[in-house]
Amino acid sequence: MTALPQARQSHARREEVLAAAAECFMRRGYEATSMDDVADALGATKGRVYHHFPSKPDLFFEVYRRAMEILMQGAAPAMADAGTAERRLFGLAKAHTLAMMESQTFQRSLTLGVDLYRFGSPSDEHKVVLEDLMRLRFTYEDLFRKVFAEGQADGSLKVPDPSLAMRTILGALNWVAVWYSPRPGEDRPHRDKLAEQIVETVLGGYLAPRSG
Repeated sequence: MTALPQARQSHARREEVLAAAAECFMRRGYEATSMDDVADALGATKGRVYHHFPSKPDLFFEVYRRAMEILMQGAAPAMADAGTAERRLFGLAKAHTLAMMESQTFQRSLTLGVDLYRFGSPSDEHKVVLEDLMRLRFTYEDLFRKVFAEGQADGSLKVPDPSLAMRTILGALNWVAVWYSPRPGEDRPHRDKLAEQIVETVLGGYLAPRSG
């Protein structure tokens, strides 16, 4: 076996560990999840989990980081839209909603990460990593804050306070990862339509009145 196929196989196995861990963290929470739980979900030995991640915090941090990567990648096309802030906001919110649906287990880790940062007792080493992950979160949130502020300037959005608006809309959209459950046979076009309906409902109060 050449080095390239071996690397691909190792990457695939690492991804399987991440997916199993995300599922366990979603169902059990951070504190109640053990490396044994992740191994059981994989149908493998604990050694397979430790081969890729030296500790539960390291595994959780990578789940959290992956969740943020998914969100940032989804946000990029919306932020590149040269239209009004309203259009960028709709694109951002729709991409966020789809991420809540399609990477649900990973996205649920974001709330756990905030709780761990605020109320946990991580080691000094892990605290540094958590602070870095929180900066990723703040960078992402700033995209929404920025677009709300731009909407104030171009008149396409009715926003008294961009920071409050950002927290309100993300609070509503993040909840999709809690209540959403895919229906049998559901496909991407169905999720796409549902995401648009959710965003239209949540954003309604922020849209500026249409002239004429």
